Amino acid sequence: MLEGRTYQDGRELSREEFYRRLPRLSSPPTTAAPSPASFEDVYRKLFERGFKRILSIHISSKLSGMINAAAQAAQQFGDRVHIFDSGQASVGLGFQVIEAGRAAARGLSLEDVREHARRTRERVQVIALIDTLEYLRRSGRVSWLRAGIGDLLKIKLLVRLHDGVVEPLSRIRTRQRALESLAEMAAQWSPIERLAILHANAAEDARALAHRLGSFCAELPWTIDVTTIIGVHVGPGAVGLAALPGP
Repeated sequence: MLEGRTYQDGRELSREEFYRRLPRLSSPPTTAAPSPASFEDVYRKLFERGFKRILSIHISSKLSGMINAAAQAAQQFGDRVHIFDSGQASVGLGFQVIEAGRAAARGLSLEDVREHARRTRERVQVIALIDTLEYLRRSGRVSWLRAGIGDLLKIKLLVRLHDGVVEPLSRIRTRQRALESLAEMAAQWSPIERLAILHANAAEDARALAHRLGSFCAELPWTIDVTTIIGVHVGPGAVGLAALPGP
């Protein structure tokens, strides 16, 4: 929601337009989960297309109320819809969807598909460099972040998403050193089955990390400009890594 107008993420507002407008907004942007009716509509349409059961995988319940809306909608369909808390966000969630989807494509049961997602959830690593703490502080998602500390110390914050919540890793004075730290942490995960370099309007840094870390990965790293929903909370300049280390 920007200055009184609501946009649907990924459809009505491009990421480029969002970051162009962000510094000039008169009030901070906010986000809201879809309604239960939105989930119910999606589930019903899938069943009408012939699908028998649904595994509905969502962002961490400790970061968003989205899973509650999905669960409320799922009640309309009995045991045909199963809700799964990824404990993650962005591609940390996405890796779980991919592994579950591959298991489903092999004809495995819903229970086995869910187990693939669960095992992937245990392996996923997500860390990030927050360039400015103001947006994270505004979001209210991080209880330990004290107002003004980033501006006061001029620091860059490294965080990880673990067990559904954002945890601090370290405070670093310069952006370049923080990027170095991200790369050093990723090297410790080697060998890496899959890696995504995430960024909020920081494509050049993301490409540099992808080039540097490619040798540790079984597949070519992805470079992804995160959605505006993520951008609202981490702010411009954030860079992150989502990795699936080898089993």
